Amino acid sequence: MNDTPIRPQPQPGIDKIAPYVPGRSDVPAGVKLVKLSANESPLGASPKAVEASRAMADKIHVYPEGSSRELRQALGEVHSIDPDRIVCGFGSDDLLHLLAQVYLGEGDQAVMSQYGFNVYPIITRGASAEIIMAPETDYCADVDALLAAVTPRTKVVFLANPNNPTGTYLSDAEVRRLHAGLRPDILFVLDNAYAEYVTADDFTVGIDLVDAAENVVMVRTFSKMGIAGERVGWI
Repeated sequence: MNDTPIRPQPQPGIDKIAPYVPGRSDVPAGVKLVKLSANESPLGASPKAVEASRAMADKIHVYPEGSSRELRQALGEVHSIDPDRIVCGFGSDDLLHLLAQVYLGEGDQAVMSQYGFNVYPIITRGASAEIIMAPETDYCADVDALLAAVTPRTKVVFLANPNNPTGTYLSDAEVRRLHAGLRPDILFVLDNAYAEYVTADDFTVGIDLVDAAENVVMVRTFSKMGIAGERVGWI
């Protein structure tokens, strides 16, 4: 007789996930904490963001407008993007999870760089898909290695550009070369969470690539701009 209790079972990839461990938040009284591991801004939020947040404090009992219409319109105006093509979420992590759930499943593969953002393996396993790591060169994503890692089972390629945690980046030309080498049925996720930190002339966030192709998603966030606590991301 089997005494093992019968209970609901998670998807097979869930048990393989290594839990994400955030940086410490507990410090002695009087110590100002700057979590460099989380890239929280030591300068604080913009005074305009603080003012806007306080102005909404008496409305927190009301559900927000579900489509983030005003934010999408503002983002569209700033970045010259059709607001109807923008999706907002609770930080970029939320949207990365959503992309994995929509485009990955059991038997699929997701290709990512060796030292890329550690959320990519988590969301891939959460979708019961297989992780394929491509080796890096000098802690920088290697286009040839990423393309060599693609198989007939590849459904998604993740690229953090600039990369978290190594701080390296691929030029616009290299990003385009990577995309050009992918099948049109592979989703290319271009994660620009740290785009505001890059001043190099050969770097772009990929809006032109999104406009020109049907298989590219650009991921952005407000978290690294000083309002991490609001959890606002967009694609």
